[in-house]
Amino acid sequence: MKNLFEKLIGSKKRYNDYKAEKEQLPQSCKDALHALEQYMWNFAKGENFMEVLENMLQLFKESSIEQLPLQDIMGNDPVEFANAIMAQYPEELWFIKSQEKLRLEIERLNNN
Repeated sequence: MKNLFEKLIGSKKRYNDYKAEKEQLPQSCKDALHALEQYMWNFAKGENFMEVLENMLQLFKESSIEQLPLQDIMGNDPVEFANAIMAQYPEELWFIKSQEKLRLEIERLNNN
């Protein structure tokens, strides 16, 4: 049986590799990525969510090479930014399934 850690993020090596790469970012990017992680983990469904984090890490790595300020990366609203990223991975989020279930139920009620 997988332990809880592996169930949530997959292999420990993969997560440790992610953390090591994140440590190479400039402090502001590292802090922003950490804040985004804290927010987004509230909605993550399982180990495949590491793909989302790794893709965000890649975005921040590329942006730091170009020396883009955080606002250029995330825009004015970090919640909107995080939600837009998560929307690209609906299968990795528990609330997307709940939202779709609600939509279908209301649609069914409207059609009766």
